Amino acid sequence: MSPLDADRIFVRAREAQTSWVALSASRRCSALRHLRRAIALECEQIAESIARETAKPLLDALSGDVLVTLEAMRYYEIHAAKILRPRKVGKPAFFFRGARFESHLEPHGAVLIFGPSNYPFQLSMIPAITALAAGNAVVLKCSERTPETAAIIARLCAQANLPADLIQVLHCGPEESTALIDARPDMILFTGSSRHGRMVAERAAQHLIPTILELGGKDAALVFADCRMERAVEGIAYGAFLNAGRVCVGVKRAYVEASIYDEFVARMNQQIASLRVGADPLADLWPLAEAGQTELRAQIEDALARGASLLTPQHRDALGSEPVLLANVPADARILSEECFGPVLCIAPFASEEEAIRLANQSAFALSGSVWTGNRVRARRVAAELSAGSCAVNDVIRVIANPHAPFGGNRQSGYGRYHGPEGLRAFSRTKTIMLTSDRRAREINWFPYAERTQRQLAGLLRFRHGHVGLAARLLRMAMPLLMVVACGLTLPAQTNREVHLTVKVRLTRDAQGDLAYLIFSSPSGFPGNYDKAIRHGFLPIPAGAQQMRIDTVLPPGTYAVSVYEDLNGNRKLDHNFVGIPREPVGASNNPKERMGPPRFDDCSFRVATSPVDIVITLVRGL
Repeated sequence: MSPLDADRIFVRAREAQTSWVALSASRRCSALRHLRRAIALECEQIAESIARETAKPLLDALSGDVLVTLEAMRYYEIHAAKILRPRKVGKPAFFFRGARFESHLEPHGAVLIFGPSNYPFQLSMIPAITALAAGNAVVLKCSERTPETAAIIARLCAQANLPADLIQVLHCGPEESTALIDARPDMILFTGSSRHGRMVAERAAQHLIPTILELGGKDAALVFADCRMERAVEGIAYGAFLNAGRVCVGVKRAYVEASIYDEFVARMNQQIASLRVGADPLADLWPLAEAGQTELRAQIEDALARGASLLTPQHRDALGSEPVLLANVPADARILSEECFGPVLCIAPFASEEEAIRLANQSAFALSGSVWTGNRVRARRVAAELSAGSCAVNDVIRVIANPHAPFGGNRQSGYGRYHGPEGLRAFSRTKTIMLTSDRRAREINWFPYAERTQRQLAGLLRFRHGHVGLAARLLRMAMPLLMVVACGLTLPAQTNREVHLTVKVRLTRDAQGDLAYLIFSSPSGFPGNYDKAIRHGFLPIPAGAQQMRIDTVLPPGTYAVSVYEDLNGNRKLDHNFVGIPREPVGASNNPKERMGPPRFDDCSFRVATSPVDIVITLVRGL
């Protein structure tokens, strides 16, 4: 891929993103719902293709790739609009009197996502869907080892009628990745090895591209004497040998309390002996490809040369193709200091809780972990002490499948989080908006500077920050009054106190899109001129909502409010050729229908000194 080819890919992505981001989050998720349904209807065929291409059992492909993906997609369909809506931000009243702060999430733009080969569908689709829900376009670079899965993803997106070039799917080799990064995407998410992750981070840093790295792990399982032995053995065996050990959050190290160590090892050997290994669709794990076995054997032989003991299998010629259990592995062995992508479990005893935590945390990797105990107090205490992005108690791996919970690692396991609300925030930039009334002629901190203002400010700062104890707390309770006095000494009296207005809008059945609102203080521009409105905005309509609420503050006066459902996300009220609205509309006082738009006098109401509540019922347009 030439630099020019890569540039063209992102030019097309940004063109597609322009119209996509103009849609509300609800509309975007409605479009993505078609993709979820298409995946569900073809789930078995997709799983069969993944199993064949990645040499894993069919059930693992169906659960680990397809099920987890569908659940994440469904989560965002339900929750994305709420997570992405603007939020009110607090402020210190000492300096921001009369101002209001809002936090808005906006997409980065064109996002580059690197998918791995071990779970090629899940680890490509979940970040891609998250990025799309947040309003981005996606360039998805699947592993060159899984071209069939890449083709399936591209076909499903086309069948779902997503906009052209909104998601572009590639499966080129690693050498093409440099050209894609140098094309300067607006954000990168990489899933893969720590070695390749460092290369991506270094290249992205040259262009100051924000990056999330989801890299390998060396997850530890801490097994205490009060655990349920049978569950711990079966759970850790599953965590160690699922997908032939090719799981980033797979168990690579098991530390077992000394009093049960021998029994645990004996049971683990029995559990391993019962596993079905082979290319049968119902096998528990399939052997690694020869290339993967070569590297794994080298790591195992290095550990044995340094004094480790081989507990399973009995013969070295099975290393790499069958599950391996190692004991007494020294900390400097390659299999503990490097990424290990194969069916190997290293096991060792510990004497105390403190030692168990120290052993678990001595690894440079910190992705996930597990604690096995019947004591919930200890479980929470130990989990809090583990250096890991996530931790399961009496379970393993499944922790990352919860679509509500964030996921990611620390240290050599990467940085950043996605999944859940954190996923949408990760694929968004935060914009802070400060709204200040223009009724005052000037602010106290503006030019010209005055010595009197300086003295007052210094006194307030000493009062606010220079004292401690009960007396200081009592004095600070009087702070708002003192601020009013201080500001009153500096600036002329301004306007009357603002009054709270609540507008309750009764939506139409099956409402969707955004609720647009405009507040006017005079007939000029009413009901639809945004430039003449003193307040206006768009609020995402949650799925299934029957009523929405608009809250604001206004100075005493006469006002009128107009609202409408922006169904197509074009940020304007659509009309037919004779000017009749095509979208549901409403206005304060719910005026009777008449030819032409409602009049300000028919919709106006008075705001005096007490909070005002009004109700508007939307009526359908044509």
